[in-house]
Amino acid sequence: MFVEIAVNIPSEKTFSYDVPEAFEKKIAIGKRVAVPFGKKKMTGYIVGVSSRTEREGVKGILDVLDEEPLFSEEDLRFYRWAADYYMYPLGKALGEILPARPELKPRRETSVSLAYGWKEETRLSKKESEIVRYLAERGETRAAELRREFKLTAALLKRMEKKRIVITAGREVVRRAAEGPVIGMKSGSIALNSAQKTALKEILGGLQSKNYSVYLLHGVTGSGKTEVYLRALAETLRLGGSAIFLVPEIALTPQLLSRISERFQRSDIAVLHSGVPTAVRYDQWRKIGRGDARIIVGARSAVFAPARNLKLIIVDEEHDGSYKQDERMRYNARDLAVVKARCDGATIVLGSATPGMQTFFNAGNKKYRYLTLPDRAGERPLPGVEILDMRLLRDERGKPGILSPPLRAAIGETLKAGRQTLLFLNRRGFHTFIFCADCGHVLRCLNCSVSMTYHAGENILKCHYCDFAVKAPPICPACRGSRVRSYGMGTERLEEEISRAFPGARVKRMDSDSTARKGAQGKILQAFDKGEIDILVGTQMITKGHDYPGVLLVGVVMADASLNIPDFRASECTFQHLTQVAGRGGRGDDPGRVIIQTLNPEHYAIRLARNHDYLAFYEEEIVLRRALGYPPYSRMVKLNISSTKKERVEEGAKKIGEMAKTISGALAGREKVDVMGPAEAPIAKLKGRYRWHLILKGKNVGTLHGVVRDILAQNREKGLEIRVDVDPLNFM
Repeated sequence: MFVEIAVNIPSEKTFSYDVPEAFEKKIAIGKRVAVPFGKKKMTGYIVGVSSRTEREGVKGILDVLDEEPLFSEEDLRFYRWAADYYMYPLGKALGEILPARPELKPRRETSVSLAYGWKEETRLSKKESEIVRYLAERGETRAAELRREFKLTAALLKRMEKKRIVITAGREVVRRAAEGPVIGMKSGSIALNSAQKTALKEILGGLQSKNYSVYLLHGVTGSGKTEVYLRALAETLRLGGSAIFLVPEIALTPQLLSRISERFQRSDIAVLHSGVPTAVRYDQWRKIGRGDARIIVGARSAVFAPARNLKLIIVDEEHDGSYKQDERMRYNARDLAVVKARCDGATIVLGSATPGMQTFFNAGNKKYRYLTLPDRAGERPLPGVEILDMRLLRDERGKPGILSPPLRAAIGETLKAGRQTLLFLNRRGFHTFIFCADCGHVLRCLNCSVSMTYHAGENILKCHYCDFAVKAPPICPACRGSRVRSYGMGTERLEEEISRAFPGARVKRMDSDSTARKGAQGKILQAFDKGEIDILVGTQMITKGHDYPGVLLVGVVMADASLNIPDFRASECTFQHLTQVAGRGGRGDDPGRVIIQTLNPEHYAIRLARNHDYLAFYEEEIVLRRALGYPPYSRMVKLNISSTKKERVEEGAKKIGEMAKTISGALAGREKVDVMGPAEAPIAKLKGRYRWHLILKGKNVGTLHGVVRDILAQNREKGLEIRVDVDPLNFM
């Protein structure tokens, strides 16, 4: 017997190994094995079994590490597809997908119970008598508990077994993570409105048909999408199936778990995300694989869960960029969820108040079925949105202030009313950009329709798509005004400003720095839920899915931060962030209020966010995408090129650019591939490496894959690292 093994190395190859007779009965696809690899011992994954091999000099495996497979052949087909599509070696992909270190084993414990038919006249010691009485009262008991209560030794336990007083049994214990903070009140029984009933009926029809079907559930913030999800979950369990429920952020899991645990047995639920300890994830994974957990809740990695009889996948906040992994295997869990549903013949629901352009485009083309929830549940109104033109509200230096007088006054009124405020600043999209203080014009690249980044040291503006650069102009090219300014700030400065302005308020910041410690994000949200925080300052972490009735005011500081990132999706991201964060307000009995500060109130992304008008935004944005040939009218692959040597990466990137143009130029006309760049990355140096990138754009992703594979095969530059990002979302 021979096995094909995928090893966690940067190679597309798999390797053949002989199976010694002692291991033959243990062999199955999906198990881990220890194998000799060169001079090392490594862990590999069985991806094939055969009776013969054409390879010579095959070595034998050293050990089989698992009692049961971690994935099935059907799971493996999905994993292979994902690794191939995102151009990542299968062995490395499996190393990331599977939550299992080589030393991880199932945890076992011994239980003790009274032996059937033992005679009471049996001569017992004092300690034996105490143990017998304890077992008679409690029944089967863990040996660890008896050791704790009676200092039970292994020798005494063995002696009692020999005298047939007790019997012991070994069993596996499924490790569980400590329960996170409980966030959110119990919802109780909720009556559906007519739109929810219609949407649910469609989704249940898909479930009952047992055929692959995709639904876009487009519901305004607070429209009751979660209630529709929960009822679809109930039907899935009734049909004997399992479901995967994806959320974009770990922080959303506790609130969602509270809702799910109200309706379903906790033993039916498994939680998978990077915040769960590895040993617990390993046990949860195996529990899912055995079919013992039928509701899998988690962030993006949960899409790989080995669910049995999968009938439903829910992707909440499907538009969210957090579904895209930004390092190692750069997969998008939202897109893979659609592929997984197709592989399993399952129903998938993509839910959002602000669907991604690609998703809505697919719904418009009837590729996905469109369902809508146009109103908030309980007939609550959407919050009113005020747009403040910061060009008219400048400080004494002629620069826009951090807090405008109207926003400052609104915060004070909210504090006086004993209610809560959310202040949003998208620091992740922050970079210094140039704008005109007179007309609000932001300088953009003529070639790429993205904002240009200001490099103060050289006093130039540079496009980080095509590398076009110009001197920073002393006057505005739009209005000829002379007040051309740079602009930018971060959440720490905003928190300080708020604390100074409102010294009696309880102010907290939530961003990647303040939540770096394990559990910090959950603690902040729990405190906010309990009303222990008056003003929560945060990045896009605070825009997603949170439901807090105490929030009366939402303020957006510097909406232009995300509008002016060097990314063709900047307008889409801005509209989504503004609409989503606005939707956090007014979820209690009182209508909410939203104040957006901007330098560009006429921009359609900001103007249309005022009325929560997604359809109008889509119509404006799709015209630009079509004209410029950006997704969804094309596909993209980005090559991230880096080196520890500045000159080497620039020279190497330019050679790769020429190589890409040569390969693309040889393609037939219908398979045209545009080469954008190479250009220096906006974050030009990261972790000691200098960074450039190159973008390939075309109609056919298979053609793009082919061009990239040719580039990787031809590149011989030493000290140059190339990482592939298919369907990129991060252009920094």
